[in-house]
Amino acid sequence: MTAKTRRFVILFLLTIVPFSAGAQDISIYFEGTASLEHHRQYFLNNFSMEAEALGYIVTEERTEADYIFNFNVEPIGRTPIRYNIQISLFQNETGSRLVTFGWEFTTLEEMYYWNQYLFLQAMILWPRPLETEIITLEPEVIVITEPINDDWRNRRLYLRLSVNYPVTFYALQGNGLIGGAGVYHGSFDSPDMIMPLDNRIFALPGATVGLEWHLLNWLSLEVNFQISLGDTITNDFINMIAGAELKFPLKPGAFMLEPYLAFSYNINKSEVFAEFPDYAVGGGIQIGIKGGNRGAFFIDINYMYSFDEAVLKNPYGELYPHPAIIYFRRSVIGLGIGYKWGIF
Repeated sequence: MTAKTRRFVILFLLTIVPFSAGAQDISIYFEGTASLEHHRQYFLNNFSMEAEALGYIVTEERTEADYIFNFNVEPIGRTPIRYNIQISLFQNETGSRLVTFGWEFTTLEEMYYWNQYLFLQAMILWPRPLETEIITLEPEVIVITEPINDDWRNRRLYLRLSVNYPVTFYALQGNGLIGGAGVYHGSFDSPDMIMPLDNRIFALPGATVGLEWHLLNWLSLEVNFQISLGDTITNDFINMIAGAELKFPLKPGAFMLEPYLAFSYNINKSEVFAEFPDYAVGGGIQIGIKGGNRGAFFIDINYMYSFDEAVLKNPYGELYPHPAIIYFRRSVIGLGIGYKWGIF
């Protein structure tokens, strides 16, 4: 038997028992308090109507009643606001508290389905006048399932802010080097001194700001501006890059996955380079989780490759002056973490 079926059976039994037990002989006086006046009036009216419909006598004077049905409604929580109604049944002649229990709700509309149940829950085990048995009933917990709020990943336009840690790889090319790996002093055929070189790996932090426009539920376009520190010689140079990413959003479970194709344009180049590639292409993936109803926290992983060579000016001066320029192939593994805020 499901919970819904059990509740229906209980309601049915609770409805017929008062009549068979002589509900017509029982008089009740209703009183209550609430933080909101319309809550107090609502429950006074509804409990009175339920009692009269079930054959109880509702009195206008407190002194004329066998029982006092008392309630108090107070707010609990803030988002969303919920309320608790505390119900107590007293035997009027002795003042004994016979039943007490609470019930939580969000709106008065939902209580139209539960007013009769709450009234009967207080009265089903009613003792005859002068009895003093105290019964405490535990409140039934009702789980209300609210629809999942997916606004955070269905915005039309996002502002992206992130901090990055690009790891740049310079793969040494053998053009003009002794043995394809050494700068030298003297002639190429008969060098005086040789210093071997190796690939270079350079990593310093940076940042990205961008705008992402969701053209379709499964397609978006981001344009961004990236900065990062350093070149192969110094750490204080600021690289500036304009980028574009074509993304393909996926929304499984509680995540937003955005694999993408990327294109970047180098706005400036350090003076340590004789030539520097203007363009790079690649791709990556952005993994986001809910960061409030308007946006997402994300991590970003990507790989970019430059087809043109990065040509470094020989930095070794008179010790190893040849060749005058050194060739590298440049690629970047980008790592980032940030937040994107949905505007529309």
